[in-house]
Amino acid sequence: MYWADKIAKEIIASGKYKPFWVDDMKTPSGFAHVGSLRGPLIHSVIFRAMKDASKGKVVYTFVFNDFDPADELPPEFKDGLSQYLGFPLKKVPSPKKEFANLGDLLVDDLRKTMEALGVEAEFLSSWELYHEGKFDAVIREALDSAEKIQDIYQKVSGSKKREKGWLPFQVICEGCGKLGTTRVFAWDGKEVSYKCEPNLVTWAKGCGHEGKISPFGGNGKLPWKVDWAAHWKVVGVTIEGAGKDHASAGGSYDIAMTLCDEVFHYPRPYKLPYEFFLIGGRKMSSSKGLGLKAHDLVKILPPELGRFLFTRTDYRQQINFDPMETMAIPDLFDEYDKCWQAYIEGSDEDLARAFELAQIKSVPEKTSMFLPRFREVAQVIQMPNTEPETYFAEKKGEKLENTEDEILKERIIYAKVWVEQYAPETERFKVETHTKTISTQAHIVESDQVFFSKLVKAIQEEKTPDGLEKTLYTIIKESGFTPKEAFVKIYRVLIGKDYGPKAAWLIWESKEKALTLFKEVSK
Repeated sequence: MYWADKIAKEIIASGKYKPFWVDDMKTPSGFAHVGSLRGPLIHSVIFRAMKDASKGKVVYTFVFNDFDPADELPPEFKDGLSQYLGFPLKKVPSPKKEFANLGDLLVDDLRKTMEALGVEAEFLSSWELYHEGKFDAVIREALDSAEKIQDIYQKVSGSKKREKGWLPFQVICEGCGKLGTTRVFAWDGKEVSYKCEPNLVTWAKGCGHEGKISPFGGNGKLPWKVDWAAHWKVVGVTIEGAGKDHASAGGSYDIAMTLCDEVFHYPRPYKLPYEFFLIGGRKMSSSKGLGLKAHDLVKILPPELGRFLFTRTDYRQQINFDPMETMAIPDLFDEYDKCWQAYIEGSDEDLARAFELAQIKSVPEKTSMFLPRFREVAQVIQMPNTEPETYFAEKKGEKLENTEDEILKERIIYAKVWVEQYAPETERFKVETHTKTISTQAHIVESDQVFFSKLVKAIQEEKTPDGLEKTLYTIIKESGFTPKEAFVKIYRVLIGKDYGPKAAWLIWESKEKALTLFKEVSK
């Protein structure tokens, strides 16, 4: 059984997690990297599996923590916005005029990518939740339980002993507008007393202002671990996963769960720790600009393939995807096509389910389908004077159906992106235009010259690429070469590589250049 269906079955059988409310959250600290999509996509898959299994109401929300302080700025904006470090993200000016603030800009960027990948969540803003007063009750509970919260921190994570006067809250300084530099040190049941500390953090400097203010209505917020548990209660969450860094023993997940028990008196949500998404074996960072950007994923892959990148892998396994100068993208298409065939044939339940859950709108009918292989599309588009539609129609043996034609057109678009920006040099083919050194480069010997002489004659006499292909195999057999040996010789002369697109088509579609080059190396 597919992993998400197992989870859905376990949740329903337990009878503990009703109503079924799936949730995830993210601080928009920079333009999100592709690894940031693993959480939203895992929760999207579980949401769909829960809907299928429960046949009832399931809710999926996604909270953007745009009330968090800007503790590091995206590399693109550091020079112009450094004076706003410490401000809530909703109060940092936007570098782009169409957005009211930096928080909105970064949220919009990630939300659009998530929507393109079929994430069906209702999007919430922590800034709005706090300012609408929805956190007021849990803020009071946290402030009244400050000593207990410190005890929980120490008990669960082994952190330092209780700090006298510490309160789990930060307010927006009335003097400078910063959030990340304030320390709340007193609570009288109505207001908190605070100071904007000059040296509280290394990434921002407080103004020194001291004041007293109500903690309610968006004047401040709870610290991360307390906020996480509080938002479960405020929103009504019953199912929420998190990356394994949060789920390690004594980590923020365990602390938040204990806070649910002892402070907020709210049932623990279903716990789901998941593995990282890596690029070339490295973990990524939004604020430091490390890794492939999330919005770039939908530029290099069709939406269903982008989603499939996540549905194909169990949540307990790492995803290591590096598209730069590798075969990762063609390999992903091959795996997707394999799952599509399993779906059509009913041959493998897990592969078929991975395909189903990768679809954005609706699942295709289970009808036989000709799927042009992506790596072959990438080769064909590099052949001079070749129409991919004609090439693949002839390969299929009949005219492509409408859906097949649409699939091909889509793959042509993304194959061009791959060839131009991501493919290894070995996958880029260009028919050689020089002849002076080709014999040396291709390591031509006397037996090769005879072979190419026969090939020149066949090119001049044959009327179709299929006819040329048949004659080519006859010449190979007569020459005593294996097909592999012969094709290596042809590719070395034509494109300077040991392999390439279908040889007969490559020769046919670059006939004049091929004749020139083959004559140069023939006897």
